[in-house]
Amino acid sequence: MKAPSAATARTAAGLGLGAAASTVLGIADAPPWELVTLGGTGTLVVLVLACLTVAAGLSGVRVLIVLAGAGFLAAAVLQLVQIGWTDTNLLGGDGSTVALLLAFAVGLLALGFAPVPQTRAPAPTAPTASSPGRPGSP
Repeated sequence: MKAPSAATARTAAGLGLGAAASTVLGIADAPPWELVTLGGTGTLVVLVLACLTVAAGLSGVRVLIVLAGAGFLAAAVLQLVQIGWTDTNLLGGDGSTVALLLAFAVGLLALGFAPVPQTRAPAPTAPTASSPGRPGSP
């Protein structure tokens, strides 16, 4: 895998900072800030994945960006399975948690798998027709 472009790396770091900041939405105890349901374990998982995402963005390693996205996806699937088919709720979340985790997963995986733009070499310049001794020649 090629290294991501600088813009892709900065975007990944920004998503990591956004993920870390989004834990405030789960820690708050009343509307309008309490938009996401997160337990203590869920908050810890989001913060760890956010740190991995920021590190991936700052280092510019595409594989780390994909791994961070896969981590958010795994957490979203875990939360979805637990609220739908089991009595366990390890992350302490609900559907809002699935949506938050899935949003970061999709964004990071899209960044991680996006093609790297090719840089083109400048086109060769044609020789000039001016000859020595004529006005305007070097």
